[in-house]
Amino acid sequence: MHTKSFSGVKVEDAAQGRVTAVFATMGVVDSDHDVTREGAFEDGRKVAISAYGHTSWGGALPVGKGVVKVRGKKAILDGQFFMDTAAGRETFSVVKALAEDGLGEWSYGFDINEYSFGEFDGRRVRFLDRVTVHEVSPVLLGAGVGTGTLSAKSRHGEPDRPGPAVPAVRKAIPPHDTPTTPRPWDGPRTIAAITEDARPSELRSVHAWVDPDGDPEAKSSYRYPHHHGVDGPANLRAAVIHIAHLNSAACDLPEEDRKAVYEHLAEHLRAADRQPPELRARGERPAKGLRLVDEAADVLSALSALTDRAVEVVTLRATHGKRLGAGPADLLSWIGDDLKRLDRVLAGQPDDDAQEPDDAELASLLAASVARIHDIHDPNGERA
Repeated sequence: MHTKSFSGVKVEDAAQGRVTAVFATMGVVDSDHDVTREGAFEDGRKVAISAYGHTSWGGALPVGKGVVKVRGKKAILDGQFFMDTAAGRETFSVVKALAEDGLGEWSYGFDINEYSFGEFDGRRVRFLDRVTVHEVSPVLLGAGVGTGTLSAKSRHGEPDRPGPAVPAVRKAIPPHDTPTTPRPWDGPRTIAAITEDARPSELRSVHAWVDPDGDPEAKSSYRYPHHHGVDGPANLRAAVIHIAHLNSAACDLPEEDRKAVYEHLAEHLRAADRQPPELRARGERPAKGLRLVDEAADVLSALSALTDRAVEVVTLRATHGKRLGAGPADLLSWIGDDLKRLDRVLAGQPDDDAQEPDDAELASLLAASVARIHDIHDPNGERA
């Protein structure tokens, strides 16, 4: 675990339960690669003091109230506990006792109103341009979680700690620096290899989005996996596959989330000196056609979905002592032949296979079929 060297809280009046507490620092990169800009907080905003560990969001009564004061690069709570309530007195007593030994921290719950992406100290970051703070909470250790409604950050954005008290990231997971790899990608196998008791911080290290209404400790709440296991390298093929899904009519993310997930995936490609496909309107195909990189991304995504489906069907039929039917087997074999032909083109060999009219018609049919498979394919590697 990482700790801070000071608690950032000062007891102003013990009898009245008054405290001042630093709960955020602006102009620094936190563990989620977020930089909160100066001016992001509303000076003078009235807020609640949540029960310990942000538990008022789960129904616990607030234990106090206060005002946000912006002083330079610090966001400070000028607060007063409800000393006429048992919860208020007890929480203040604990905060005061911890503060005497420099223990205890503070964090805040907020909505993101405006954000942008850019460079800061040579790193790609997300800037929090304007936020709305709803509550400030005493915590044992600040939890450095990321974007979305009810995100909680420690005053310096320290990494999250294991345990059920750690608030979960909601919606899109911010970009982060990590090694990358172009090796083959098997989404279903990657997900299956993650243990069912994986912590939210571990699940966030694999995926690019988490359902804000889901259980943050359940794998099923996470989508767009693109890392080879917990803290593994980002897979470039997976990033391209998921960007193609974001561009498809099947993508059901809110537009803000869709753009943020794209930025997460595109950042991995940029870090590997790859040109990311463009983010288009869902289902849009330009009248003049797609760039080669965008068309190839769509085909790769569809082919990945088709391969996952083929593995599923072949495996299921094998358990019953059956083989794949002649029709599907022929189609898959023909797709394999086209891929071999593409290999020859990439190797600089002449394309000696002249297409007959029937082949062109078949290619069109295959493209339509693969596109349909792509449109119903879920980014977790499962069928919709």
